[in-house]
Amino acid sequence: MATTTTTLTKLALSLTLVHAVCASRQILQACAGVSQYIIAPSYKWPDCSITTPSCPWYSFSNGADIVIINPNSGPGTSASPEFETLVSDIRASNDTYITTILGYVPTNYGAKSEAAVNAETDLYNSFYNVDGIFFDEASINCSLTSYYSNIVKHVQDTTMSPTGQDYTILNWGTNGPECFLQTTSGNVPADNFVTFENSHASYASYAPLAYMANYDPARFYHIVYNVTEANLISTMTKSKQSRAGRVYVTNDDLPNPYNTAPTPFTSYWQAEVEKAAASC
Repeated sequence: MATTTTTLTKLALSLTLVHAVCASRQILQACAGVSQYIIAPSYKWPDCSITTPSCPWYSFSNGADIVIINPNSGPGTSASPEFETLVSDIRASNDTYITTILGYVPTNYGAKSEAAVNAETDLYNSFYNVDGIFFDEASINCSLTSYYSNIVKHVQDTTMSPTGQDYTILNWGTNGPECFLQTTSGNVPADNFVTFENSHASYASYAPLAYMANYDPARFYHIVYNVTEANLISTMTKSKQSRAGRVYVTNDDLPNPYNTAPTPFTSYWQAEVEKAAASC
């Protein structure tokens, strides 16, 4: 009887190990090769230097590949000396991670005219020579693909970026339809789409749409706020499993989760940077 019990116990342990290995392989397969860039919606007024450790812009400079500047819910009506200095410092630095600077432009879900949106793009170019535009409040209505295609192409046709990137993002904030990405006359040639922007609590129920598996993870960007340090790594892992090649996770929270950098730098932010670079 003892021998039978021992055999059954060993069998149970073996099956447990098999299940564990299979589960591990499924996770690895789900996010294998999905290393990520960090895109920081850095809506912090640049009243401190990128070389000062206590400054949020120091954190962004040491880990974010792309930053989004937002002087006044858009470019404002005149150039800000502080943002001019910030952009100049980023361009001149040999140490920063930042390769791309985007300007923030809201589209009011397609209600703002193309001319008004394009005018804000032109102001960013005139004031700061940005590398592209982050279009916020983007609609998921397939009838507006031409509208979004036009404003994206305006960036590509007119930007004065010294790096020549013309990078564009549409912020849906939620899963959107494939009509925006399909190679048709209505295709929107944006580099990236935000398919999640919400809290950690909401992220628990997030799942990508089936069609997204057919596209490069670099096309999808997740923004998750109110993430404690204890939940940081699991949140980053979920973003990789969801095939988000662009990510930003922060412990900042509403009403404005983008007015500072994730803290502390030495544990939270550095762990995020390292996890983003990992393959899974």
